[in-house]
Amino acid sequence: MKTFIYTSKKENIDDLLFEVVETKGKGHPDNICDTLAEKISANYSNYCLENYGVILRHMIDKLSILGGGSKVYFGKGEMVSPIRILVNGRFTDRYKDKKIDYMSIVLSTIKGYLKELFPLLDVDKYLIVVDNTHHNEGPGVVYNIDDTTNNERKKFFEAISEEDLLKHNNFNRCNDTSTTVSYYPMSKLERVVLSIEQTLNSEKYKIKYPWVGNDIKVMGMRKQEKIEITSCVPLISVYVKDLEDYKNKMKMIKKDILKVVKKEFKENEISIYLNTRDNYEKNDLYLTAIGSAIESGDEGAVGRGNRSRGVIPFSRNFSMEASCGKNPVYHTGKLFTAIGDVISKKIYDKFNIENVVFCTSKMGDSIEDPWNVSVELNKEISDEIKNEIDKLVKKEIKNHNNITKKIIQGKIRLNSY
Repeated sequence: MKTFIYTSKKENIDDLLFEVVETKGKGHPDNICDTLAEKISANYSNYCLENYGVILRHMIDKLSILGGGSKVYFGKGEMVSPIRILVNGRFTDRYKDKKIDYMSIVLSTIKGYLKELFPLLDVDKYLIVVDNTHHNEGPGVVYNIDDTTNNERKKFFEAISEEDLLKHNNFNRCNDTSTTVSYYPMSKLERVVLSIEQTLNSEKYKIKYPWVGNDIKVMGMRKQEKIEITSCVPLISVYVKDLEDYKNKMKMIKKDILKVVKKEFKENEISIYLNTRDNYEKNDLYLTAIGSAIESGDEGAVGRGNRSRGVIPFSRNFSMEASCGKNPVYHTGKLFTAIGDVISKKIYDKFNIENVVFCTSKMGDSIEDPWNVSVELNKEISDEIKNEIDKLVKKEIKNHNNITKKIIQGKIRLNSY
């Protein structure tokens, strides 16, 4: 594989006349799905490494949420119907003659994270986990007339022998045809939008203001030098005594958002909008029992949340790959997202060039020799630097097993949490 390196006439992202960026906070149903899928995959992977020495086949990238029901009042709130987590995916469920109790890993991961995320949620009473997992091998198994087959995929999600264990790395072949897109550096607006969410959802902020929920969405727009930010920030009803208290708390949050924006955009005209659907006369407020729309019917699904840099960058190229929960060993929608992110940052750190990295694989390709890796630069460089970039790309791809380890250790994240 030879890296295709080319120069575009794109301006630096911060010099564009228009830019729009979104982020979904850690309590948003879509982000919860992404985070749960990643945590389940990582916990299952680490269990397999500890017990079998290899990461067994699995994929949990179709996990979804059906919201519960709640009632809120000034000064109190209560759940009235449960939140449902639909565990949609596949796991290897046996090694030799022993069953692998993967659902205990799934359940403990889900309950542990939701307890951490929503201290006011009684997970034993208002959480239902629906097991929709299966062990079917997927397309490709063709049977003979006598119902026999020599296709190894027939036992794709089993490990009956020591020999089977060796096959669970998919022979270092790509398991999908996909394209991932990575870039670096982040723009000033991207950093601001992400910083607003992370500030309001930080442990420090929650200790100071426990009435701030975590289902926070932030949309930022830059029109030349004008900056506009709109945010949806839920308040937790038990801490809000009346409408005036709600209004005062909104004013405090708005001031804190403005402080974050001014750190990056000191001289710009700035407009801040907050909870714009609120209708004070009709008691239509973003007031919640536990701090998220997950409590009142909102749904979520893996892949609908942030991209791997923690934002949804509408003014850039980006991939729609749902990387969270995919197999970290050979599923290229996940693995090459991580690899591309590492490559892009290293190119910028070493050469100070804004860049975009496209990784495209064909199913069955060697992971170390994918169909194409292209690097888009926004300024001309010498052939010598091109060769250095090519070597850097090949080195990181060859290092894919180490990237996998960092993913399941949480050192490389495919979403913002």
